[in-house]
Amino acid sequence: MTSSSTLEPAERSEALALPRVSSAAGTIDLPGSKSISNRALLLAALAEGVTELQGVLASDDTDVMQQALTQLGVELEALGNDVWRVQGGVPWPRQTGELFLGNAGTAFRSLVAALDLQAGSFRLS
Repeated sequence: MTSSSTLEPAERSEALALPRVSSAAGTIDLPGSKSISNRALLLAALAEGVTELQGVLASDDTDVMQQALTQLGVELEALGNDVWRVQGGVPWPRQTGELFLGNAGTAFRSLVAALDLQAGSFRLS
């Protein structure tokens, strides 16, 4: 038995324009993940103002991200076991540098994208 059907193209919807958000506030509980912790640290470094992160996993990868952000002039302050305060905003104070990221793949990939927002010259290894 054979059957045939015709797939209709999906209907296109009109574009949805979202207004720019000037601020955001809230609380997010981070799971114990080095990748999510690194992404949260990076987002806090890119966000204007002070962000307090709770639940940042202590690992080699997050240490590498914290060191790289510090080298770039982002202010990071350890407040306790897994709590960090980040003073963010772009552009970052240092616009040149060599960053050693070890085997921290999440830090490497996400920093490449974030550094593209800067006007500087960077070497990552």
